Amino acid sequence: MWRTFATACAVIGCLAMVRTESQAEPVVHAFAGKERFAILRAIDGALRRLATPDCQRLFDDFADREGRTLAENLATLGRTPRQFFNELYFTEDRVTPCCLNRGTLAFTAPGHRVIRVCPRFSSVAMQNVSFGDATLIHEMLHALGLGENPPKSSDITRQVLARCS
Repeated sequence: MWRTFATACAVIGCLAMVRTESQAEPVVHAFAGKERFAILRAIDGALRRLATPDCQRLFDDFADREGRTLAENLATLGRTPRQFFNELYFTEDRVTPCCLNRGTLAFTAPGHRVIRVCPRFSSVAMQNVSFGDATLIHEMLHALGLGENPPKSSDITRQVLARCS
């Protein structure tokens, strides 16, 4: 009887520790202090926005270079917008020319799930919460395959703000 009880407790303990896909969280690497606070706050805000039907329509607004909508790409992956967002990897970037020489807040390449976040992001995201959230959703669209130029970066962010406000 004791062995059965101990085995049951062990199994229940292991199952309680297993994270389901819906419980996954984005990975945040190498942020500290106010930068960490800003990125975590923006991640929470982006996830809240992605839960709304209006924001989810955003994925029908844009297509990848092959002409597939980002909604189709999500369906192919078997993911909701929030599930896909939770699979992103946000890393601090203080050295690339993109972060050093321009007003870039964050960047990635189409189809890549690593989002590089520049030092300027934290101050902008703290001053304008909606813009910080929209920046992370903007980068998520690139991770789903959206290119840039066309559409222009400002047009992407404008549409994110319009759909996900």
